[in-house]
Amino acid sequence: MAREVLTVCLPPTDPGTVRRAIAEAIAPFDHNAEGEDLEPGEWDVWSLGAAGREFWIRPGAEGDPRLIREYEPTREGQVHVIAPDRCSGGPVGALDIQTQRSRAAAEADVLWHAWEELSAGFPPARSLEDLIAEEPGASDRRPGPAWHRYAAQPLMRAVLEDPVLHARFGQRAVGDFGVGHERFLRRKYLESLARDALLTLDRMWISPVSLPHEEYIEFFNTYIDELSPNAVVVNITYHS
Repeated sequence: MAREVLTVCLPPTDPGTVRRAIAEAIAPFDHNAEGEDLEPGEWDVWSLGAAGREFWIRPGAEGDPRLIREYEPTREGQVHVIAPDRCSGGPVGALDIQTQRSRAAAEADVLWHAWEELSAGFPPARSLEDLIAEEPGASDRRPGPAWHRYAAQPLMRAVLEDPVLHARFGQRAVGDFGVGHERFLRRKYLESLARDALLTLDRMWISPVSLPHEEYIEFFNTYIDELSPNAVVVNITYHS
């Protein structure tokens, strides 16, 4: 079980009724719900907002009364203050989605070149995915000996043993950066908006369980881009 972020899409909705509208929209996916026609459960507890995963507000729209600035802590005693240029949700037309994605792509470009500089000083390394494919019975969740082979490579040993490098590049760095520059930037561009799951206007719950990861993030971004400027999108945190 984990806490994840769901982006809920709603028709134009008054801010005062957003919480009720969300509750109605996600009710069919409640683990505790009963009924033969209900979809499989996806959540058992949820709260409004997602710390650190807010939407960016379009410059000039900071005073739009339709913006949703509320954040409900997921744990007792937790405090999180939303920055003035961020929000938990609101009308698509009041959000600065393009700048949010473009900034992520620019940061990804810097990260890419930093990885290129670091990895140039080591022998070529193979991705964990490649090594898993060679290991009988290994899987992404249970890599077994493939993980030890992967982590023993000089490049990954240097990354995994250095907390700063590990935090910056991640433990799957070889595969992540190995997709190529343009694909890496495109992935980070899309991931900056895409959350763990999306609830569409017609009440479809879409997640990487429904689609492969890259198809999912493409779908997520395209769907949001095609919404009416007055449609409302809200991020919530849920326990799955």
